[in-house]
Amino acid sequence: MDELEFRRRIIAQPNDKSTDVSEFAKDNAERQYFIDEMREFDKFLQDEVKIPVPENLAESILLNTSLKEKAQQEEQIGSNKVVDARSRFKLDRVHLSLAASFVVAISAFFFSVEHNKINPAGEHALAHVYYEINALDKSEPISLQTVNDKLALLGGQIDELPGNVTYAMFCDFEGEKGLHLIFESDFGPMTVFIVPSQNKMFEIGSDEFHDDRFEGHINKGPQADTVLIASLGAPVNMYNDKVNSAIRWL
Repeated sequence: MDELEFRRRIIAQPNDKSTDVSEFAKDNAERQYFIDEMREFDKFLQDEVKIPVPENLAESILLNTSLKEKAQQEEQIGSNKVVDARSRFKLDRVHLSLAASFVVAISAFFFSVEHNKINPAGEHALAHVYYEINALDKSEPISLQTVNDKLALLGGQIDELPGNVTYAMFCDFEGEKGLHLIFESDFGPMTVFIVPSQNKMFEIGSDEFHDDRFEGHINKGPQADTVLIASLGAPVNMYNDKVNSAIRWL
């Protein structure tokens, strides 16, 4: 077995425990790391497609059906007594319902516009960095081959980043499967999120964002959006150009 066959088999079947695979990965930290990462990614995919069934679902359906039938029976009995009143007020109720629906729709529209001005993608990226803040302290380099094995599953490849990669993990970015990287720079560790852009989740809001500690930039691409985050005061735009020019899509 060679390196290419090993990686192809693990990508196809992350939980493959064949003897030849185990022997090939034995006493090799990088191969073991690759197996662990592929198994983690496989678990991520399995979890994403699982739809939990609420407890007592059958009882709830039966109860709901029974209540509806009872309500229909009561309505039928009452309708015989109020036919004239219903006819008189039916048109007014329709007008009121339409007016209420219109007000709700307009309110929801303006609320959505005001909310999206805050740039939820930037907020999510910062929250993600803080959630895994300890990852910024990692210093052991990860090979470019390992990074590209992961990025290939998203359809891309990195020629070279402007610094050693010290962290490379798949992540859930607002419901999208993405790749979370950290690389070393002259201005400290920098975080990169690479997220496929089929759903165009970053179209609304400013490309720039920051808080009291970090600042970031969102680069919108036809195949993937990238989010670069660095310490406040770092030349984010300069590194953003370097990062995006290094990514090629297959």
